[in-house]
Amino acid sequence: MVALVKLEQLQAFFPPARHADIAGLYRRYLRDRRLDDDVEGFIIHLHDEGLLGVDALRDILAHHEVTLSDVPQLEPGNGPPYRLVSPLGEGAMGEVFLARDPHLLRTVAVKRLKGNLKARPALLRRFVTEAQITAQLDHPAIVPIYGIHVDTQGRISYAMKFVRGKTLKDYILEARAFHDAGKQPDEDHTLRARIEAFLPVLAAMDYAHRRGVIHRDLKPENIMLGAFGEVLVMDWGIARPIGRRERVTSGESVENTRAGTLIGTPYYMSPEQARGQTEELDDKSDQYALGLILYELVTLRRALGGDTQLEVVTKAASGLHEPVVHAYGKRLPRELGAIINKATALSPDDRYPDTDAFGDDLRRLLRDESVHADPDRGLRKVKRWVGRNRGTAIALGSGSVLLIALIGAFLLWRGAETLRHEREAAYQREQQFQTLTSRVNGQASRMNTNLSRFNSLVHGMATVANQVIAEPPPEGGPDPKLYTYYKDRMDPPTPPPDANEVPAPARGGDKVSFDQADMSIAPGVDRAAVMPRARQVARLATVLKDTLMWSGGDDVLQRSDAEQRRLVLEEGVPLVWTYAAFDEGISIGFPGTWSLIDLDEDYDVRNMLWYRQFARKTGINWSTTGVDEAGLGIVMTIAESVWSPDGEYRGIVCADMTLKYFIDSLLEEPDLAKAGAESLILDEMGRVIVRSTLKEEARDAKTWKLELFDQARLLDAIKAQRSGHMTTDDGRLAVWTHLDTVQWAYVVMGEPAAMLGSPPPAP
Repeated sequence: MVALVKLEQLQAFFPPARHADIAGLYRRYLRDRRLDDDVEGFIIHLHDEGLLGVDALRDILAHHEVTLSDVPQLEPGNGPPYRLVSPLGEGAMGEVFLARDPHLLRTVAVKRLKGNLKARPALLRRFVTEAQITAQLDHPAIVPIYGIHVDTQGRISYAMKFVRGKTLKDYILEARAFHDAGKQPDEDHTLRARIEAFLPVLAAMDYAHRRGVIHRDLKPENIMLGAFGEVLVMDWGIARPIGRRERVTSGESVENTRAGTLIGTPYYMSPEQARGQTEELDDKSDQYALGLILYELVTLRRALGGDTQLEVVTKAASGLHEPVVHAYGKRLPRELGAIINKATALSPDDRYPDTDAFGDDLRRLLRDESVHADPDRGLRKVKRWVGRNRGTAIALGSGSVLLIALIGAFLLWRGAETLRHEREAAYQREQQFQTLTSRVNGQASRMNTNLSRFNSLVHGMATVANQVIAEPPPEGGPDPKLYTYYKDRMDPPTPPPDANEVPAPARGGDKVSFDQADMSIAPGVDRAAVMPRARQVARLATVLKDTLMWSGGDDVLQRSDAEQRRLVLEEGVPLVWTYAAFDEGISIGFPGTWSLIDLDEDYDVRNMLWYRQFARKTGINWSTTGVDEAGLGIVMTIAESVWSPDGEYRGIVCADMTLKYFIDSLLEEPDLAKAGAESLILDEMGRVIVRSTLKEEARDAKTWKLELFDQARLLDAIKAQRSGHMTTDDGRLAVWTHLDTVQWAYVVMGEPAAMLGSPPPAP
């Protein structure tokens, strides 16, 4: 039978007069289907019967308590749907990999149950429970689950969002490093910033608790600070619904939880958890762990000390932790100590009523208001009131002290005005930084969207090429015409008679064909021997042409042939060439061109720098900059290797985008460009690919040399952090973020006043 709280949650969506009816309908629903518990099925049944509207259906399914089922009967698939790229970490039960989604072309994390554990039902149940719980907790600060899968070897795994960033533990170590070096923390590591980073964790846990789930292993290592300011609670491996009787492993057997069973990390255990009172754990236990994390975040040291695990567990069970004192002797607000002490009270009844109340007190502290953990009394209450109502306090003065009161009033007013101005200026500065960061991140997002689109197009070409190579060469019909390029001649010496010899403005006036692709073969290759492969390769002409036009927009293929021709040859599209090259020395390219290239030696595609650069690499790869052989200036090349069904390397498919297009369409955020800011793209080695201050030279350059970025301190920060801002050695303000699609960093630098705006004038 469904738990009472679930039925009450469901009944709350109906008038009180209908509550008894809903309970009766639910009992009948379970009886007719011979079920013990199926609240989700009943909710959908009510909707199907017209008794529950769409909005109510969504609300209930999103907010009723998390439910668990037995291990589903999953049929082994035809290999994992995600391609595992590299290991990220390993635990006692599972291993985590960085993986690639071949269909949506995104990077994900895949957690897989270790193969030697798959036959142990208890661990399998726990693994599936973790996936089910996390998947049902739909919250911005909880990592989303994408799906669960069993591969052909019977190994179960689930995919989830790949989070780029650092753990809260690393963040605390960064804050300590400032003090170790005798420096003041930067604005990202101040006490206020650390508390603000903690608030999303409380929001996520309040949501989970309201959904009836406790985490039981909250610690700094399980909290991630993402590259774009997001905060995420990770690793729900030992989470469980509140009140659910636990089953734990003991050696190879499974048995009911008993007193003394410890689950969790001792440094962050509540007293009841440290005593093994597993059946009594609820959201107050998580709250205690959160209090210990907050302690460490603000004092920069652990709340519990001890040389052995037994010593730490003993202290945890006693509910004793170190006084709330900063590790480096810095002053902490007394209210902050009261908040921590309340969240970590020995008795759960003495803690906050829920995690939201815990967070509310922290928000009160940040707003300089009285907190519930330590309400203002006596003189402190008067002082806070005077601080907020200085004018009224002065007006209460009378009699012989009037003159003193007036002088005091003026001084207090002046001080209050100065304080108010400082607060307003700080707030405005914060808003200006947020606006600036939003602009830079927004432009980076537009870059990522476009670059991801080009990645998808190249991957589509590679997918078709893999299929074409796997199929038998087509029988019958004329063989494709292959051209060989020598230093001073082309063989055959003339292009095909149906080649379009009209100069194309979008191609720098070069003569190209919109009707067919060109194919070449390296000198010395036996044409007869490779003709079967050439027949396969010739079938790629259509996908090369379609890819080029798709780069101009999804609707281009719906246009007439004349409009497509004009767009590609006269106006231009983002991609200027699409081509494929194979290890037999055969290549194909679109648009077709048979212009004799200025060569120093006979043309063998396998000897070209771009081919050697990309051959046999896995995944999609980008070049930085190279010179277009046909004279279109500097180009960026996107490539993916082609493999036979048995994993043998065959060749590559590529697409070229001009650096001019990147400069004109993607490089600069308009408002920041008007403010005189400089925009740069750095590659993974810290070399400058392009900078807006040299964009005129870059648009039509015939050569381009990559040079290391000359701001060494800023470059170190960019390599260390996914995003951030700092003042450069020459006094400019720099804001940066990394591009997810490629291993590049986007940097914007300029005068602080121009980028942020002027601060308000002093009173």
